[in-house]
Amino acid sequence: MRCRQCYSKAEIRNGLCSVCGIDPGKKRSELSAEEKKARFHARGILLVALCHWIGAVCGLILASHFPSPVPMIMLAAINIALGLGLARYSLWAYKGATVYYFLIGMVNVISIQAGPIHLAGIALALIALYLVGNGTSKAIFERRLPEV
Repeated sequence: MRCRQCYSKAEIRNGLCSVCGIDPGKKRSELSAEEKKARFHARGILLVALCHWIGAVCGLILASHFPSPVPMIMLAAINIALGLGLARYSLWAYKGATVYYFLIGMVNVISIQAGPIHLAGIALALIALYLVGNGTSKAIFERRLPEV
């Protein structure tokens, strides 16, 4: 059974999903403000995981256009691993993703003189860092919801 709020295959403890801390049977209109916030961030994490998988596929397609495809294949492997970990709400993926987004953001900040395309890279890194690295998302990864 999957939770209707976070789509995880989590076990139910005390009537609540062990990942998002929400009753899996509740409708969206019945959720409290805190539960809606947890649901939003859980689905945001899944969106970021999907972006990792799309990036991995694009990297594998573009690998053949480089003289040495090894770096692109390595980046694709990292993206696949992070996407799988984020989709499973794993704590190691949270830690790895925050470091990964920080590094991507720093590379784009350093490379900003090469053109305005790096502004998009900075924005993408900041959005991903927000969706994965905020307090509610961290509580989801650490399985601390609901917080009392």
